[in-house]
Amino acid sequence: MSYVSSLLGTDSSTSSTTTNKASSSLGQDAFLQLLVTQLQYQDPLNPMDDKEFVAELAQFSSLEQLTEINTGIENLATQGTQQQLLGAVNFIGKTIEATGNAVSLADGKASAVTFTLPTDAETCLVNVLDTSGQVVRTVDLGATAAGAVEFTWDGKDYNGNTMDDGQYQVAMTATDADSGLIKTSSTMTGTVQGIAQENGTYYLDIGDGRNVSFTDIKNVLNASSASDTAS
Repeated sequence: MSYVSSLLGTDSSTSSTTTNKASSSLGQDAFLQLLVTQLQYQDPLNPMDDKEFVAELAQFSSLEQLTEINTGIENLATQGTQQQLLGAVNFIGKTIEATGNAVSLADGKASAVTFTLPTDAETCLVNVLDTSGQVVRTVDLGATAAGAVEFTWDGKDYNGNTMDDGQYQVAMTATDADSGLIKTSSTMTGTVQGIAQENGTYYLDIGDGRNVSFTDIKNVLNASSASDTAS
């Protein structure tokens, strides 16, 4: 490791980058001073090799370019977050349909989830799970025709007791006439009440604690309102 490399905290075999602007600025301003100091105190009988000198300059140039790239990426990420937030605001007040199986239970009333069966089902069961993943109720729908199947849980457990208000999930298990499993999908609807943020990502709050990712949105059901907002 060379003298300048040791002061900069870098090694010729490893490039260490930083996104801290203050540290980046200090490195750029101090480099020439460090290089002059190195030249000033070098052994006259063993001066710095030209190749080593060029390598030092190339190393710092690469470090500076990487720092600028990281700064540019940070700026793009910030702009992307701002655009995402602005896009989320446009959905407030809209009723949307999104991929998901979340159920909100409030005052004994549960939100609905719509399952889609690609083929007729000989048997069709819907399990209701709490936040810990435990099944609190299984509803037997029997033989069910292909198409959309709207399911609304009555909010009760196996013993007929009303469950506590909160968040639940539902999952359908369906089989065909040959006892083969049928792959189903599910959607939920709700009116966007606001915007929720989790781990730096924005979600649409469709009420009662249910949050929807932008990528899960399938339809805006009141499209006319969406057009009015866009205009």
